[in-house]
Amino acid sequence: MHDSEIEFIAKHYRKGRFSIEAGWRRLDIAPSRKWRPFKIAAAITAAVVLTASAALLYHDYRMDSVAPAHEIPVDIDTRPAGTLSEVKVIDFENTPLPEVVERIKEVYGVDVSGVPADAAGYRLSLHYQGEADDLISVINDILGTDMKIEE
Repeated sequence: MHDSEIEFIAKHYRKGRFSIEAGWRRLDIAPSRKWRPFKIAAAITAAVVLTASAALLYHDYRMDSVAPAHEIPVDIDTRPAGTLSEVKVIDFENTPLPEVVERIKEVYGVDVSGVPADAAGYRLSLHYQGEADDLISVINDILGTDMKIEE
């Protein structure tokens, strides 16, 4: 800097004269402190509303995609029953164990023994294609029971 510039600044300088805030106010751009609480409240409200909307949409979407628990109809083979080695297809969807045993009796034409006393508390979802004795074995493994086919 030249000496003349320093002299000019020293001569015209007054404390507070070159205030940044005053300059912004003169340009009518100064931030207003009276609106700050309202801006914060509006931002919080917007965040809460958006979060609640997202939660509702997610909940509705999840409930639409979850299928209700019900039994799937089974096509029963109408061929004459009689042997344990007959391969058939059977489906259960969240079905109580007593209904499972009845369905096995219908489809395979066999009697099942060793059904637990609290059988209504057991529920089974299973798609099975095979023989009756293997089906009972699979159900025993899944549910921890000790059922057997009566001969």
